[in-house]
Amino acid sequence: MSLSYQQCEPEFQYHKGQDHDIIEFQVKDFREDQLRVHMSRKGVLTVSGERPHEGTKGIRFRKEFNPPNGCKPDQIRAKLSSGVLFVTIPKEVVPQPLGQEPLTQVHRASNENATPPKSETKSFISRLKIERKTAMKVVAGVAVLSLSFIVLFYVYKIYAPVIMHI
Repeated sequence: MSLSYQQCEPEFQYHKGQDHDIIEFQVKDFREDQLRVHMSRKGVLTVSGERPHEGTKGIRFRKEFNPPNGCKPDQIRAKLSSGVLFVTIPKEVVPQPLGQEPLTQVHRASNENATPPKSETKSFISRLKIERKTAMKVVAGVAVLSLSFIVLFYVYKIYAPVIMHI
């Protein structure tokens, strides 16, 4: 007798770190033998699971990730603890310039086919942890302040000689 499967999308969090990334899957009701973590020859990390549910029915999921640059595929580890699957992806450590602290980014997703963004070189400004709305307010404030300064400069330049001759 074969099972008919219902697809599910477990919630997960993707934590990016300097020396390793960690993916946390909320897989309550799954046992360790019902979960699989696999790295394909093409370099795609797949986390999947399937379990029986109500007789002839089953539940399963499958998520694919592009691992970070410099990951060590042979050292990827998974651990199930209290309904949470922790997948640790070690990376080669790149020395940080003096005075810079490593940044940690968290990606949350559920019920969507989400792949975290690939690691890429980012400027100092893009690594700041502020929301897009806040960043737009800061940019708008700087623009208004700059325009005000320019207007005041030209008003002073034009009207100062006129006032001095009076």
